[in-house]
Amino acid sequence: MIPYRSALILLGAIALAAGAAEPAKIRLSTDGKAIELPGVDAAVAPRVSVVVAVGSDKETAARPPIPGSTRVVDGVVRFEPRFPLTPGVTYRVTAGDVSSDVIVPKVKREPTTTIAAVYPTGDRLPENTLRLYIHFSAPMTRGDVYQHIKLHTADGKQVVQPFLELDEELWSADGKRFTLLFDPGRIKRGLKPREDLGPALEEGKSYTLTIDRAWEDENGVPLKVGFQKSFSVGPPDDEPIDPEKWRITPPAAGGVASLAVAFEKPLDHALLHRMVWVVGPGGKKLAGEIVVAGDQKAWSFRPRAAWVAGEYQLMTDTRLEDRCGNRVGEPFEIDVFKPVQKKIEGKTVSKAFEVK
Repeated sequence: MIPYRSALILLGAIALAAGAAEPAKIRLSTDGKAIELPGVDAAVAPRVSVVVAVGSDKETAARPPIPGSTRVVDGVVRFEPRFPLTPGVTYRVTAGDVSSDVIVPKVKREPTTTIAAVYPTGDRLPENTLRLYIHFSAPMTRGDVYQHIKLHTADGKQVVQPFLELDEELWSADGKRFTLLFDPGRIKRGLKPREDLGPALEEGKSYTLTIDRAWEDENGVPLKVGFQKSFSVGPPDDEPIDPEKWRITPPAAGGVASLAVAFEKPLDHALLHRMVWVVGPGGKKLAGEIVVAGDQKAWSFRPRAAWVAGEYQLMTDTRLEDRCGNRVGEPFEIDVFKPVQKKIEGKTVSKAFEVK
């Protein structure tokens, strides 16, 4: 019988580098920002795969690889992830016939990260609300985030599968904003998920969105506190956005007071920062600061340089959406019992205003 310790050594050698004189020692780089594979042939560098090791071997093998790039530095194959590796998480690294797990160690830190805001901010949402934005005070971990988010009815019953759980989670580049989508299959009429489970949100009911504090930031530290947002649900909104209904309050020439725009209904918080802008008398886009307020019904623009007298254009990308995915001139869901409005052609619409 082979002694237990000898058996472990033998199995490890077989698993790591079958037939190799010296097993490859896959390791975390000294700066903790990459995974190094010394002893692995540089020819297999393009085939290096790294996944989060969770569950059984079969479940881990089925997970999508984390994005990143592989290069050879001083003869050592090095995998550099696009986003920081998460402390406390085990990663399975595979390069050809070589496979090994790497654990990113945790560093004990006091929780400081909080949820800064959840948009839409209103306490009454349409039944067909499409998405929520969760803003954090610091970058967060990625992967398996949906386990931290729950939706309950007023009587405490958990709503089953209200959200669209994507393998490729929707994060901002800085890791501080997460986009949470309600399952479109439970929003659009006539689709099987809605028929089987009903709408995720129902008009006339109240709900509480709960985010637990176990969600960890990029340093592997849980949130300082959890978060709850309670809201009631109103009728669905399938009306397109109509810029002609917007009220513009122009500033006076010679100063840097803000241009104010009031919308007919709340619009998408994130899109308002990049799909509405101001063009000056010379035809150029103005630089300045955008502020979205008033439960996303108010937009203001403060220019870097003083306003000069003349005619300006408030420009809007027609892909701008409201809380329910309705766009400029185009509803998210076309109701066969209502006349369909003519879609606005082109990529932008403009609304003139004068600065005096």
